Amino acid sequence: MLLRWGYRGAAATGTLLLALATGFVASILTGAPTTLGESLLVAALVSGVVSIALTPLYVSRPRSVATVLSETWRQIGIACLVLIALAVASVPTAPAVSTALVSGTVLALTLPAWYGLCRRRDRPERVLIVGDEPTLIKSSILSLPVSPLGFLSPVLTERSIEMSYPDDSAPDRLPDDEQTLRTDGGLPANERINRLELIAGTERLGGLSRLERAVRERDVDTVVLAFAHGDREECFGVLRTCREQGVDALVHDSLDDRVLENERVGDALVRVDLQPWPWYGRLAKRGFDLTFATVGLLVLAPLILLVAAAIKLDSSGPVLYNQTRTSTLGGTFTLSKFRSMVTDAESDGARLSEEDAGGVDPRVTGVGRVLRKTHIDEIPQLFSILSGEMSVVGPRPERPEIDREIEADGIDWSKRWFVKPGLTGIAQINDVTGFEPAKKLEYDLEYVRRQSLRLDVTLVAYQIWSVTVDVVDLLSERLTKGGDEDSSSS
Repeated sequence: MLLRWGYRGAAATGTLLLALATGFVASILTGAPTTLGESLLVAALVSGVVSIALTPLYVSRPRSVATVLSETWRQIGIACLVLIALAVASVPTAPAVSTALVSGTVLALTLPAWYGLCRRRDRPERVLIVGDEPTLIKSSILSLPVSPLGFLSPVLTERSIEMSYPDDSAPDRLPDDEQTLRTDGGLPANERINRLELIAGTERLGGLSRLERAVRERDVDTVVLAFAHGDREECFGVLRTCREQGVDALVHDSLDDRVLENERVGDALVRVDLQPWPWYGRLAKRGFDLTFATVGLLVLAPLILLVAAAIKLDSSGPVLYNQTRTSTLGGTFTLSKFRSMVTDAESDGARLSEEDAGGVDPRVTGVGRVLRKTHIDEIPQLFSILSGEMSVVGPRPERPEIDREIEADGIDWSKRWFVKPGLTGIAQINDVTGFEPAKKLEYDLEYVRRQSLRLDVTLVAYQIWSVTVDVVDLLSERLTKGGDEDSSSS
């Protein structure tokens, strides 16, 4: 992988040459210039404008594929607008509008690939350790095939190691090269505690809050997590940063039950599958999500108005009910549904509805029972799909409180967090709810392994059919009930 100015030089040079070649070929294909010399002048202008517009991409900090694509396409769009404006203003050597559009289209496909190629690596080269457990940090350092740049951690002391072994099984005192080079200043001499600023020859670079800055400044391509617990805030917060910054993540194998594993690295590390699906699969999935949500909202607009009116007439309170749900890699987002319960339904805390287990939940309103039976209460989540917080198909997002309860039972629930939550999925079409978390997790992980656009379309079609059957059953039930009442009254 090229670093710093090596990467920037390669990115800029590649952009210049690709834009020059593309502009030249596009000018000939569109037939605007009449001579070879004019074609070269047009190509030079295209190359110059594109190279300047793409300047924000000539930085060595890591980026995810999605970020590279979006930023490259945005800057190419700006370059095309400039070239079209020059053509409209009749600037000499300005390319024709058709030439600018053809050039922009070709460069939108080739330049992201070039930037990715510049940063391609076959093995971890610039590694940063992040964690809060000295023994795990040391084990991770010794397991790596390369020397890490350093480690980030809270303030660690010799007492940190002692507290890690409450059963008096602590290892011998760390060697001198792993002891602090300085001590806390505000304590009496006989109570001073050595800070660990060096572990296994690797220097501490600061606290956990410096992660993003360290990744950018040191051109980090791999982060190793060495946390005592795979908690949502710190451990999964680091994983979220890794995915946002486009760097690989390894975890100590003591955390392998918390993550989606890819492969083993060394004796004590496993690679985390931060992006279980290839970028083109995610792009196709996002396109399907946008199409489905947009069409759904347009078609269902009249129904949305009727449902809102029915809720207001049935019981007091807002039309929509908002909940905090778990998003990708343990993050959270606000999920909206049509209110189907009384307003103070969860005043005593979050809990699963008895209806999910086939029972009767007294908190559910009369209109709410119809909404739940027909799944109409889920319609507002189409807005979450449009915003990108959810997908049409994926593991159903759960409330953080419920997540903690399920994990307390020893279920590796956090493995569901590695893909975007969805409106429906394999668990939903098999009527598996949160009352069967182990089985639900099994179905969710099956979806992660099998995901494809074809599978998404199949699951959505099945879900629509299932909803249609539920609506027909509900109508039949109401008609039958109405007929029985008429018979009894007569």
